[in-house]
Amino acid sequence: MNAVLLLVDLQNDFLRDGQLEPHCESVVAGAAHLLEGFRRANKPVIHVRTTINANAGNPMPHWKRSGRIACLQGSDGHRFPATLQPSEGESVIDKTFFSGFSSEELDSILRRMQPEVVVIAGVHLHGCVRATALDAYQRNYNVIVAADATGTNDPLHGAITKRYLQDRAATFLSSREIVNRLAAGKKSNDGHKPDLEIEHCSPQNPARRWSFPTAQVDTIDTAVAAAKSALVSWPAAGAIKRFALLKNFREQLRQSEEELVDFLVEDIGKPVRYARMEVARAMALIDALEKQIEPEPFFKETGFRREPLGLIALISPFNNPLAIPVGKFVPALLFGNTVIWKPAVAGSRIAEKTLQLFQRAGGSEALQIVLGNGKVARDLMSKCDAVTISGSLSAGRAAQEICAAKHLPLQAELGGNNASIVWHDADLEGAAGKIAEGAFAFAGQRCTANRRVIVDLKIHDAFLAQLISASSRLGWGDPANEQTQIGPLINAAARERAEATLDRARAASFRVITPHGKSFRQSGGAWLRPAIVCCDDPEAEIVQEETFAPVLVVQQARDWEEAIALCNRVRQGLVAAIFSDSAERVHNFLQRMRAGVLKVNSSTADAAVDLPFGGWKASGIGPPEHGVANREFFRRMQTIYFS
Repeated sequence: MNAVLLLVDLQNDFLRDGQLEPHCESVVAGAAHLLEGFRRANKPVIHVRTTINANAGNPMPHWKRSGRIACLQGSDGHRFPATLQPSEGESVIDKTFFSGFSSEELDSILRRMQPEVVVIAGVHLHGCVRATALDAYQRNYNVIVAADATGTNDPLHGAITKRYLQDRAATFLSSREIVNRLAAGKKSNDGHKPDLEIEHCSPQNPARRWSFPTAQVDTIDTAVAAAKSALVSWPAAGAIKRFALLKNFREQLRQSEEELVDFLVEDIGKPVRYARMEVARAMALIDALEKQIEPEPFFKETGFRREPLGLIALISPFNNPLAIPVGKFVPALLFGNTVIWKPAVAGSRIAEKTLQLFQRAGGSEALQIVLGNGKVARDLMSKCDAVTISGSLSAGRAAQEICAAKHLPLQAELGGNNASIVWHDADLEGAAGKIAEGAFAFAGQRCTANRRVIVDLKIHDAFLAQLISASSRLGWGDPANEQTQIGPLINAAARERAEATLDRARAASFRVITPHGKSFRQSGGAWLRPAIVCCDDPEAEIVQEETFAPVLVVQQARDWEEAIALCNRVRQGLVAAIFSDSAERVHNFLQRMRAGVLKVNSSTADAAVDLPFGGWKASGIGPPEHGVANREFFRRMQTIYFS
């Protein structure tokens, strides 16, 4: 690949912005990986930086109006981080406005180099990266943006920018994918070819691979037409008949339980004990719907009714590829909507099997599936009447901007950075056992997993000892083994990301404890040894970012006020828990926690099927899922007047 790397505005003043998404340490690590890959491949690198001269009075006009001074020449804020320092022979270009091309020097250098591809990493995606990418596109370069090495402090604007550039001017790839392309010598235009297939391999057995055709525009349009056609007959069938069909579907799930369990173990590496629990949860979610059936109103006088939204786009994650989508499409169908479901790539086989069982139960075209990547999800969401999604924060931002542009209702569950507070009056042994299981089961790949534990300073050492002991007793290994609680991560890339985060924590001198010995495949593949990280810096990446891996952060609290502040000090707000025997302290916790789900003397992990489930702050958008909340999203009110 004839490529050049542009590192844009990766300077301390911009990186220290506390609002940057993803975390600055993650952005720098992605950029450093790219830089190393380009140097190893002997490919050119250009460092583009904003430079403000105090004497020249050259800040951008909007900086002048706000009185902002940043990237002042010669200051520490003007410098690059240590891992991104230019090497001899690498160009450094100064600019004062957004685009790197605002300096004629960049054009001159690129004309000499004549690259086919310009790879861009840096900040801010919605500003300087966007402007540089569009200017590179205008000059007929193929543009690749490093998705994990690019940050923004205006994340919704960043999501709009990403979609805008993807549709027109740039391909977004991870730094890992870009470096692999460099090493493999792939052609420059490979990223612009439509993906015709998606691939997935078993986390514990990479030799087991599956491929599926990626839904193209005509495939999505056909599914949309069929689902919209069903909007005539499906709502007219009435809730009683719709629920009867869903009960038949539940029976099909029961009859195929062992096959579904095998899929979960093989396709996503879910330990078999939790795979059985997921199938049972899917059936329980259907059972819980019986209480939600409402009589069909017949109007003779002024009043209101609840009507279906229409066609729902359902985007589901890999970690609960059966229970999460069932918990969404079953109430959607009960309330008279039709659904098109786009599963995560890893859940494609399970989705196809689930649809087969639904059709065997007598299901109509009210439920469709389309398979594919993020582009398929974006195309699908833009063609439906409402969207329900469970996924990452970035996936939620993408859905949010599509729904905002088209005035579509959105229900989004976006994960959590969940904390438990353990106070001195708690049962320490019991708390340690519950938190360890909540943190490490299924390799921490649950949105409700215990990510952080905030411990009363008085009992910190005693509790940490209990936590290490409880964690070491959890079974780690082959997910098909009945004793296993911790299996592999979903793939090697996920393991590498988590491992890199732990390496950065070690480099920052945080204590990293691995309770399990080197007894399994932890040195490769998708296995990662569970880790406990002791970190008292509340702004550290390991604290602020959801690892979605078997990683638990332990923080000390000097007093109750600090414990509450630490618990609330992340942008997510899905689940929070307290371990204490004090009724007064529990009451105070329940009053002050900014999370959608609160638990007392219980791990943050897991949730009931008949109670609302949804996050606050960055963990959720729109109404929660399940229980009485189902009708709040899947139906909307319509008022009727009789004169």
